[in-house]
Amino acid sequence: MTVQALVLVVDDSPTQQLQIQLLLESEGYRVSLANDGLEALSAIAMERPDLVVTDLQMPHMNGLELVSAIKDQYSNIPVILATAVGSETIAAAALQKGASSYVPKSNLATGLAPIVHQVLSLSLEAKSQREIDGCIESIEIKLRLENDETLVPSVIARLEKAACEIDFCDEMLWMQIAMALDEALVNAIFHGNLEVSSELRQIDDGKPFVDLVKQRKAMPPYQDRRVAVEMRVDREKARFMIADEGPGFNVANLPDPTDPANLEKAGGRGLLLIHSFMDEVVHNEKGNQITMLKLKSSGEGYDDGDDDDDDNDD
Repeated sequence: MTVQALVLVVDDSPTQQLQIQLLLESEGYRVSLANDGLEALSAIAMERPDLVVTDLQMPHMNGLELVSAIKDQYSNIPVILATAVGSETIAAAALQKGASSYVPKSNLATGLAPIVHQVLSLSLEAKSQREIDGCIESIEIKLRLENDETLVPSVIARLEKAACEIDFCDEMLWMQIAMALDEALVNAIFHGNLEVSSELRQIDDGKPFVDLVKQRKAMPPYQDRRVAVEMRVDREKARFMIADEGPGFNVANLPDPTDPANLEKAGGRGLLLIHSFMDEVVHNEKGNQITMLKLKSSGEGYDDGDDDDDDNDD
């Protein structure tokens, strides 16, 4: 019998607790509850959950403090933030401290389950793939993908395997890298190659989005486009390049990806996560390629030494 994933819900509002509990149990997850960060740490010590969903504003220990404590004590447990309007700044800080993702409270009914599934699938796949080999000094991987979003978790797990083989990062750091890669890969497939607007997700529970994706996967020229993925990783840094074969977009029109206000905007979520989790993010002029750099440590004056890379190549 398959053991259901356990999700710990941390919120000082009984009404909010119940709402999240019912949403998650309806998706087949087991749920445990805590009223604040201190109770949450005690609950984790008694039975370790697969994932934590936490409010930000709580007595005794708030969500930001809880994220820091989990990172220090249980680095392999991913944390999702439930964000409310007015908590954007603390939420952005929690993402920097180690949270894996977030969902606005205004979008819990439709947004929570997919994000929980996204984070858990990446986390569980990563655990099953982890193999360490301390003899490897650097690894380069190049992939060419069809427009199949179901392959994304396995692709990311394969990249993680390479990063783990040279002991580049711990589980929590990789979870943040994985979330950034997931956003970039899915964007390359849906918005780059298939040219499907994210605005369609907001209509009729996303049905127009799903229908157009299915249609274009079987229609030229969209079906013939591919996504190029490259990773170069050593013991100090990892560089990721993801490029689609779509027409691109005007990079100058991008919303500010570092503005916490974009936490509540569906269109800014992906780029905000990417910029929160990566040390350097560069788009090419055409707008169909993103290059992301992650340093193992953020030492001052660090030079990545990769002058041979041209971030503006198509």
